[in-house]
Amino acid sequence: MRSVLIAEPAIPVATALRRFLESANYAVIVVSTAAEALREVRTSPPEVLLTSLSDSLDGETLCREVKQEAPELPVLLLYMPEEENPEERATAAGADACLVGPLKRTTLVTCVGLMLQLADTRAATRSTQAPAPAPAPESDDAAARRFGLEGPSSPDFDFLKRLLLMEVKRSRRYRYPIALLLMELDHLSERTAQLGSSQRTTLLAEMLGLLSGGVRDIDVIVPTTEGRFVAFFPHTPRVGAMVVAERMRQRVRTLARLPNMTVSMGLSVFEPSPVRGQTQVSFGNLMKDANEALRKAQAEGGDRVSFIEREVPSEEEEPSED
Repeated sequence: MRSVLIAEPAIPVATALRRFLESANYAVIVVSTAAEALREVRTSPPEVLLTSLSDSLDGETLCREVKQEAPELPVLLLYMPEEENPEERATAAGADACLVGPLKRTTLVTCVGLMLQLADTRAATRSTQAPAPAPAPESDDAAARRFGLEGPSSPDFDFLKRLLLMEVKRSRRYRYPIALLLMELDHLSERTAQLGSSQRTTLLAEMLGLLSGGVRDIDVIVPTTEGRFVAFFPHTPRVGAMVVAERMRQRVRTLARLPNMTVSMGLSVFEPSPVRGQTQVSFGNLMKDANEALRKAQAEGGDRVSFIEREVPSEEEEPSED
């Protein structure tokens, strides 16, 4: 369980933040002063620090002090709506991201998750100096990396991979449709070239919240790398998946920080049929088809959903057990 430290003197605000994060399975510690926060950082370092600005606690100053002692610790600054220039101030304080209230659970949880992913990326980069282990036979996780889910591991991402593997097997056995959607923001590096790292993190957190708001509770959406997301839709045939994908494509255009942002999407679907041999499906096949469809959408100019039809296997072919 990953740990979050909240430095917030207002009890109602701290209670709401704690509730949001604990509902997402984070271990949360709450303190009310900067001195208490620094003591926690020194004695029991959390994985993320959340703090705000008030008369009794200056979150920007606390952020600077924390970064001097623990520069790798991600810090999220929270601002009231009336605060001016929150992004510039957060960047100047050294924060990794900032959010402006009133906060929704999805926005807060996704932002914290992205900050942890970025921290994991930095840690993975530092660890590459160690000797590389001997190569092992390719696993399903390796197939995920080959077919467009490369990048560091995170709790949400690991959960998605396990869910996909389980649902593929279930859909083969119980014969229900499943859909996988890979999404990549178009020209993200160009459009965010002038943004600092904290601003990009906030942007991607808002994007994930926007996408999640357009799907059912049983659907799962997680980021894989910066600007790329994967969505899984159980019990969803191709027609329904295309409707959801088009709705999500339109929602991306409403992102306030980057108006008229566009996204390319690659869709793969498994729909079982009564015909013998048509239960052929695997995790690798779904990933491969979605990745090829994504590349097709990008090659055609982006801002579209692409789908590549998989050939039906012959009647003699046995179902794959990948």
